[in-house]
Amino acid sequence: MKINNKYFGEIEYEAEEKLSFPDGLFGFEEHKEFLPIPFEEGTDTLICLQSLADQDLSFILLNPFAFFVDYDPQISKEDQTAIGSPKEEDISYYVIGVIRDRVADSTVNLKAPIAVNSKTRNARQIILEDPAYTFRHALGETKGREE
Repeated sequence: MKINNKYFGEIEYEAEEKLSFPDGLFGFEEHKEFLPIPFEEGTDTLICLQSLADQDLSFILLNPFAFFVDYDPQISKEDQTAIGSPKEEDISYYVIGVIRDRVADSTVNLKAPIAVNSKTRNARQIILEDPAYTFRHALGETKGREE
């Protein structure tokens, strides 16, 4: 299968690569299937999440653990059930970013991450109860993991 993407042009993909969002994303509930496209091969630090229904709709996702060492999302039982009741180690988390020309002006949504069941490829955007996480957290305030 193929899809056009504004960053990468025409992309070929296999059906098993797509992510299924039964509830869609907040504000985009009608979009149920997306293709994650890494900006750099072999890493999930920065991903383009491309809608398979609308080639003009895509989001920039970041792996929050690469930027916020203390990030600790706690998924509810209801959200776990919605993505297929995976073991905690089978859940990957991503946050939607708004990337500006200056990285310090960019923000990420730590309050509503995307939880992905890596076994079934089912995903859901969730809202965390922790008041420390915001919808527009400055990326310039990152604390990356020490290598």
